[in-house]
Amino acid sequence: MITAARVIVEREGIEALTMRAVARELDSSAMAIYRHVRDKDQLLVLLLDQLAQEVSRPALPQEPRARLTQACRTMRDGLAEHPWIVDVLAQGDLIAPSIVWLIEEIVSGFLACDLSHEQAVDGYRAVWELTVGDLIIRRGLERTAALGRPPFVLEVLRSVEAQECPALARVADQWAAARERDVYEMSLEALIEGLIGYDGECIGEGQRGGETWSGPSTTGNV
Repeated sequence: MITAARVIVEREGIEALTMRAVARELDSSAMAIYRHVRDKDQLLVLLLDQLAQEVSRPALPQEPRARLTQACRTMRDGLAEHPWIVDVLAQGDLIAPSIVWLIEEIVSGFLACDLSHEQAVDGYRAVWELTVGDLIIRRGLERTAALGRPPFVLEVLRSVEAQECPALARVADQWAAARERDVYEMSLEALIEGLIGYDGECIGEGQRGGETWSGPSTTGNV
């Protein structure tokens, strides 16, 4: 059933995933599907969890800030493998239980950099929103490129009047190249720097408030 749902989503998109579609894929009936899952959301959670189990746990650095940064990259790279997931998760309702280890790594990293509990949670949400926004924009750029014509936004930004928008006029020739650059790394570093504080220092080896932080286990897959 989960395999059938995955085939449908990867072939036709998330909008095509319905209980009836899964039933047709399995040459079964919708009622038979409902005997195994409560609704489409539960089926999506099962599918998300299957994909989450395919995300390998990399060997993360021990230094807290480097560990935090690498964990954020891992989240972005995992989501980029299946862009449709972003549309599902961005609604803020569903989650793959098997990916909680990665959220743990990111929150632990912020705590090790001496953020409060509230700040660590806000830090994770900021990273999440940056990552989701990056992937949504990236997918939009790919769709626009497939149209085979110059993007309308470039035409507007290149034709601004210097008297009205002097700054934009000075950089008018930069927009096309900027759309091709991957700025996630730069954005992530700036975000983490701002969240951690002006000195950007994390407590060595995870020592915080007299407690030892070693982070979760980094071996194996979930």
